[in-house]
Amino acid sequence: MNRTLPALLAIAVILSACSKTDTATPAASAPVAANVADMAAKAQVKAAAASLPQADPATPNASYIDITSGNQLMYSYIALSGVPPDYAAVAQRISREYAGSNDAFRKQEVLDALKPQIDAKVNEAKTKRYLRYQINGQGALSPYAMDKAAFPAKFADAGTYYYMYDNGDYKLAFTNGDGYALLKVDQEAARKIEAARSGYKDFAIIVYAYAQEADMASNQVKAQIVKVAIKLNGQEIPVQQAL
Repeated sequence: MNRTLPALLAIAVILSACSKTDTATPAASAPVAANVADMAAKAQVKAAAASLPQADPATPNASYIDITSGNQLMYSYIALSGVPPDYAAVAQRISREYAGSNDAFRKQEVLDALKPQIDAKVNEAKTKRYLRYQINGQGALSPYAMDKAAFPAKFADAGTYYYMYDNGDYKLAFTNGDGYALLKVDQEAARKIEAARSGYKDFAIIVYAYAQEADMASNQVKAQIVKVAIKLNGQEIPVQQAL
């Protein structure tokens, strides 16, 4: 009897070890499930972006409007929202006289004078949906990736948005930024850009975009990136997507 006890204990240890391995197996599927969920979420975002009005890639550069003021984003947002303008809120942003006056009668007079101008700006924004926006290149590009022959870029990452200091209530975000995570230029241009980036010199990313919709929850103008250029020493260098 005493000789059988060690053998029984050994068998018990082996069996218990096997059961631990079995119970640990389902945990290994957690990263797989997370990856599937992430892929599904990205596919949903792409599908939503594809359902929006799409840009005409043949649109000439001259048709793009430079965004230099947050008020432009405000008018674009109102135009895309389809909601009548909140004239008082807009006047507060565009008129120092309106914003600085405490005289109710004077404010109303100023507001009445501004309404036609506001309507005209909103109507203009409805027809001018091609936008050009300049982003500081420093911090937007990572070091040139030799193995990919492209610049990793994060200027259009999901959740990224831009605003102007004169009116920060309205923002610009991109619906297809994942397609611009790698930017490719010819080798000679890449050398110059990398020299500027690593040397902390000024250069810019120029985004040509098409305003698609107003995100009412975040006061964002959602836009489709049509094309991108890198501006260095006053010259725009066309960029290819390196997907």
